[in-house]
Amino acid sequence: MKLWSCTVTSIFAILANCSVAISEEFKTINTREDVTISFIENTPVTEIKAAAMLFAGGDGIIDVDVKNKTVGSSNFLVRSRGLFAKFGVLTITPDVPSDMDGGIKNDRGNSDYRADINFLIKEIQKATDKPIWLIGTSRGSITVSYHAAALNVQGIVLTATVTTGNHDTVFGGDLEGIKVPALVVHHENDQCWVSPAHGTKEIIQALSSAPKKQTLIFQKGKAGDSEDCGPISPHGFLGIENQVVSEITNWMFKSVK
Repeated sequence: MKLWSCTVTSIFAILANCSVAISEEFKTINTREDVTISFIENTPVTEIKAAAMLFAGGDGIIDVDVKNKTVGSSNFLVRSRGLFAKFGVLTITPDVPSDMDGGIKNDRGNSDYRADINFLIKEIQKATDKPIWLIGTSRGSITVSYHAAALNVQGIVLTATVTTGNHDTVFGGDLEGIKVPALVVHHENDQCWVSPAHGTKEIIQALSSAPKKQTLIFQKGKAGDSEDCGPISPHGFLGIENQVVSEITNWMFKSVK
């Protein structure tokens, strides 16, 4: 297999809602034969307390441009990646694999994608021996539900999770097989019709093997100007990103040492 990688580094980056300096790198690596994946790696400049992979919603495409060091998504986790680093979490925020450039909206459970995620987990393990978490938002939580039970991770976080609708939902994965701490996060005023706040109760029930699990429901924030299922809305925790990420990371650190 021909292996190659490309890295563009910004020694310090100031991201939305993040007032501290962090290290940010834009990378492209091979994960399978003739397949690459681009991602953003954010590293705390002080102590690394945990690590996480952040999965965006929708079709998974976030348009990472390694050459120009840009990303074309305003998804909650994408725009909040610096906040996780601010609170001590090394993060990898991946785009879709190159052979899935049309998106992965209804194909998040395939084995090739799992191989890509596993490859990125190994990349994290090269950087730190701290606990690794999978964190998803909206349809990104479906990715976590499909793969967490089969991968070497120490915890999961599901935010603004899709629980109903005409397409795949978080219940299509293997929530019952997840045997690590699980945090379910939602906004009380999430108006997205496929991710109602009351769906969190069903998620918690389905996480029957998780040794520790909890729900965090948030209020306030801003209404935004995107569609109900868009990121610039309560569905994307608009206006309370710092609070949400702070409480998520606090729970992570307490749950897994």
